Amino acid sequence: MIINFLSIQMPELKKECYGFQQYGPEWEQTLPVVPQIQVTRSCNCNCDYCFQKHSGGIIELSTVRSILHQVINHNLRVDPKNRCIQFYWHGGEPLLAGVDFFHEIIRLEKQYPELSFENRIQTNGTLMSDEFALFFSKNRFHLGFSLDGPRDIHNLHRRFQLSGRGSFDDAMKGIERYRFHSGQERIAVIAVVTREAAGKAREIFNFFKMLRAEVQLDIYDLRPQDLLQPVLHFSRPCEPAPSSKEVGQFLKDLFDLWFYDQEARVDFKELRQELKMILQPEIDLGDPFHKKRCDFRRLIFAPDGLAFSCDQWLNDDKTALGNILTDSMESILKRKSLLWEKIKRTLRISTQIMGCGACEWGRQCVGGCMTCMKYNALLLKSRSEGLPDSCWAKERLPDGWSEIKGETYYCDGLRVFRRHVKEAVRRELADAE
Repeated sequence: MIINFLSIQMPELKKECYGFQQYGPEWEQTLPVVPQIQVTRSCNCNCDYCFQKHSGGIIELSTVRSILHQVINHNLRVDPKNRCIQFYWHGGEPLLAGVDFFHEIIRLEKQYPELSFENRIQTNGTLMSDEFALFFSKNRFHLGFSLDGPRDIHNLHRRFQLSGRGSFDDAMKGIERYRFHSGQERIAVIAVVTREAAGKAREIFNFFKMLRAEVQLDIYDLRPQDLLQPVLHFSRPCEPAPSSKEVGQFLKDLFDLWFYDQEARVDFKELRQELKMILQPEIDLGDPFHKKRCDFRRLIFAPDGLAFSCDQWLNDDKTALGNILTDSMESILKRKSLLWEKIKRTLRISTQIMGCGACEWGRQCVGGCMTCMKYNALLLKSRSEGLPDSCWAKERLPDGWSEIKGETYYCDGLRVFRRHVKEAVRRELADAE
């Protein structure tokens, strides 16, 4: 496997990364923006681990027009040579907007003929019609499907809003409908790994191999509402969350199935990234990111135009950085930069609080979500004492939260897994000599 990986897959792993140390307090304003637009907060499913409240209508096209205009102007100002603009369309369930909505999006983008647009959309797939599939194929949308694995695993948590029925069969019909019309062989999937899934690495591997999927694993994260629980047991913080030991074993089992598989019909983004860490130890991402898929260029827009640093904050309008309908992009980004600098100084500088600096993987790992979660914990604690949000940094972390020294509560399991990967690579390289 290792020789094939080095000769074929390694070039695909090159990725531009933005480390904290490269920028001053207003570094956000020097980067292009990659907007994630929440088409709607509503959803036809009611996944029991979802962190969003499902209510409200579809984003107005006038709001989309304002986002497009400001993003394009900002990006061309900071990087005039880059003529490609990325947009991520999320929800809720974005397909609730209907195919005519996305026709209008294309019309808006065609008003900028000098630019090219890369549209990416994340969907549960259950509303994928022939019309949608043809439209997305014709207009070259990149689709990602939310699918946790085979029927018994997927249906545990992903059920329809009204009937409570599992959504697996409808999601699979949508995927196959899209594959038929698009001709796409490889299907992009985001799979949430919960406690129940963690013990079924082989079933998950075989299912996604059958599907010929490119999988992004999303190990269950604590949600902001989990912070409200009076007592958290960090060996298993809440019911859907696996323990750190279970995560380590799951990733080891899944890695072995993938690494030694000769057919290469399934790919796991995180496993390839782990190999990259071992094969290219000179890579240094700087101060670890606060969440693996959080790019500092990312800005989240709610349907009402409010802008957020993180989609985990969408339920809390007080954490908005501004509104694209009334505020300039520069003012929104300045607030984002100042907020992140304060979070970083408060939560990240001391290894006694985060501990990433003392970890052998700290400058390559890019971490989990603890910075965001600890910020939320301090914010909620401040509010519970009747203090304004601006006083969050003066609070002490609630009991238990300070015990987590890494950037995720799965750090111990991840270290076990990474030692396993390192040993597998060592053996393969030795055998190849």
